[in-house]
Amino acid sequence: MTVFSTRRLAVFVLLAVFAVTLSGCWNPFAPDKGDPVPIPPADYHDRLTPEDVLHNLKTAYIWKHVDPYLDCLSEDFTFYPSEEDLQNPDPDHPMPEDWSKAEERAMHINMFTGANAVESITLTLTEITSVFDEGDPGDIWDDTWTLVEGVDLMVNLYGDLSYLATAPSEYHLRRDIDQPTENDGSWWEIYAWFDLSERGGSRGDARQDPNIEHVSLSQLKNMFRE
Repeated sequence: MTVFSTRRLAVFVLLAVFAVTLSGCWNPFAPDKGDPVPIPPADYHDRLTPEDVLHNLKTAYIWKHVDPYLDCLSEDFTFYPSEEDLQNPDPDHPMPEDWSKAEERAMHINMFTGANAVESITLTLTEITSVFDEGDPGDIWDDTWTLVEGVDLMVNLYGDLSYLATAPSEYHLRRDIDQPTENDGSWWEIYAWFDLSERGGSRGDARQDPNIEHVSLSQLKNMFRE
């Protein structure tokens, strides 16, 4: 009698579990995945170091903020596309030998907030080299930094297609004379940016995904020039 009752109880419990599952309620056999991980709030730094500048640049890309991005760039800023892109131009997207902050403004408005704005962006910068040049020892405004960073930039369009650029960039920074601090230092700004990438990138885990198109950083930025 006891064995029979136990079996009946087990059958009843299984039937109850299946009924709950079919009704769309909690499934005791499925782990709780929890809530999606939110993007950290936009946290912009005073540009007191070159690292602060690159932090703000990365944050502006992730949050698609045009003005904080442009704030990282000097008024005479110049972007230099990769040599490979200049030697092998794309007929659909002609590329100039360099471009200015005004053109950076237009392309990032298009990318971040315009009619063809992208859905989301992820950007990782990994330091490769960092070189300080004091210049004239008696003039702090002659100081410069040259940083080479590994760039891993994923731009996700609305729909299934994404663009991926993975290669180094070289950033040249100097003191921002328009934003002096109260001490003997000053804020920093990027006055030149060189794309060192080779067309096609190098992140192997994404090469097998047909929805990800590998491009150079220059190509990706150039797509939003108009």
